Amino acid sequence: MSDISGLGRRKLLAGAAGLGLAASLPILRARAADAPTINIAYFVETKPTAIAKAKGWFEQESGAKINWIEVGSGAQINAGVVGGSIDIGIGIGSSPSASGISQGIPYKVIGLLDNIGPAEELTVRASAHIKTPADFKGKKIATPFGSTSHFRLIGFLKTNNLSLSDVTVLDLPPDQIVAAWKRGDIDGAYVWSPAKAEILADGGEVYETYKELDEKGYVIADLIVARNAFATAHSDAVVGILKAYGKALTYWQTNPDDAAAIVGQATGVTAAVAAANMKEYDFVPQKEQLTAAWLGTPGHPGAFAEQLHHTAEFLVGQKSIRRALKLPAYQKGIDTSYLEKAVA
Repeated sequence: MSDISGLGRRKLLAGAAGLGLAASLPILRARAADAPTINIAYFVETKPTAIAKAKGWFEQESGAKINWIEVGSGAQINAGVVGGSIDIGIGIGSSPSASGISQGIPYKVIGLLDNIGPAEELTVRASAHIKTPADFKGKKIATPFGSTSHFRLIGFLKTNNLSLSDVTVLDLPPDQIVAAWKRGDIDGAYVWSPAKAEILADGGEVYETYKELDEKGYVIADLIVARNAFATAHSDAVVGILKAYGKALTYWQTNPDDAAAIVGQATGVTAAVAAANMKEYDFVPQKEQLTAAWLGTPGHPGAFAEQLHHTAEFLVGQKSIRRALKLPAYQKGIDTSYLEKAVA
């Protein structure tokens, strides 16, 4: 797919008349007591989501308390939704989302973050002299299983007639990939930044795969999913989460230097690295997500459902899931009603 501040408030309250302040406190306490707690799974990634998280916009826009749960793969989000411990997953990949819908996991795709493109890429050790697909034979490559990177890596092997007996594929989350790289335990990794940026800075180089893989249907994207029961019970909070992301995306587009500094600090890289990483993503504007080329509108599903369907069929071929459902199941797995309200 090609179309893919608290101090000021405290000062204000402190300067209010005593009676007015006293009268307002019960209302504030009542709102705090009634606010839902949202269990949000997130990835440590160099993306605008880190801006909204750092600035507290998710809490502000949703009117909720947020329990942040760091994850290393979309498979963890799927398991958390099934167990009821995760309400919203921010940044889950299209591959685990397709898997989740296929298996009847009770969530819906409510928004899109990005078309990943080259932001997730195969990175190899320069000293290993890996220049052709044949050079991967006998090598150890790490990736988080159940992620979009895993999907892409398997696609690379398949399209180049390499098997899992030719290449040792290791299941490691991003932080462990960096540790294994520094120990010299692996020859390469398929992963996203900041892990990708760290190994590139430590003797790594990009082995480009994304253009060929995109052409062959291995398009990958990052999404936002919401557990059905939570979204139904707290629809305004879900809309607020999407508004917060939209606010962060606009901030990145209009204040790129400040945005990069915030993202870099939040993810442990320099502002320059954060900026370079974010430029690799195609962050799809929220209004554009509501077009036929992407998620579509309620009752009028967009083309992205077809990509989820294709991904599910691939996962069946890899024996990652038992079966792929028919296209309408993936169309119904996308609910843009919250996104429509967020951008209205």
